[in-house]
Amino acid sequence: MARPLIRIAAPLLVGALAAVGTIVASVLGRERREQPAIAPARRPLVAEGWWSSDASSSLAHAHPAVLIVDADTATLVDSWDRRIRDRVHHPVVRRTPEWPATGLIVVDARTGDLLAVLREGDAARPGGEGMPAA
Repeated sequence: MARPLIRIAAPLLVGALAAVGTIVASVLGRERREQPAIAPARRPLVAEGWWSSDASSSLAHAHPAVLIVDADTATLVDSWDRRIRDRVHHPVVRRTPEWPATGLIVVDARTGDLLAVLREGDAARPGGEGMPAA
């Protein structure tokens, strides 16, 4: 008597589990699509460029956290971490031999590697190009 009951119950159980799996997958997929847009920074960066954008680039993935430093004094001017969309927590400025003697520079927050030298006008106006000086 138990054998005919198993023949009926087993397909029903498998079907119910498949339905639950489909519903869970649908809900998770909808949550991913409905994620809110990333909020902008609370205050503008001193200089903006590839390090502050949401656009994907090889430099941005290789150096997600950057410091904007005054090379004259090796003092921190600003910082940005693309992973958390906020300022770098506990930034440490590490001068390296490749730094120029003057100007604002963009360096990797972890290694101190020089990434870009900002032109004089970029530091004065937020939203500047922030491209390496030629």
